[in-house]
Amino acid sequence: MAEAGISESEFREIAELFGAEFVRTENCRSLGIVNQRTGIKISLDIFADEGGNHLVSVYTSNSHLQLQNCGRAIVSSMLEEVIFVSETGSHISGLIISRQGDCSMYAGVNRELLSSDFMELSSEKLLAAVALSVAESGR
Repeated sequence: MAEAGISESEFREIAELFGAEFVRTENCRSLGIVNQRTGIKISLDIFADEGGNHLVSVYTSNSHLQLQNCGRAIVSSMLEEVIFVSETGSHISGLIISRQGDCSMYAGVNRELLSSDFMELSSEKLLAAVALSVAESGR
């Protein structure tokens, strides 16, 4: 399994992806994300948690999403998004934030789903499998 927590290089990549700098407090890093074209604003807070992992909170104009026990972040410049990943045993969860201001969360996904034949999955499960398969290949 990957080293616990989000690394300093991952924090730098996240800031670079969104074109903003983190504001740091004692146990939190905050980032204000604004899509200049649409005006969509997102507030991202990443708290240091016990055991070296992180708690990731995202606030949008109409939702609050939280991922606990986040052990790593995968930044994709090509997809213009970051995937925050939490793994426990045979399950994986991911919180995805795109540069365009979109947020998605897939929680408690059975890891076997990510290596299954995508053609055999229902459309609901296919979305999670495709989105989180990036996390599996990024290991």
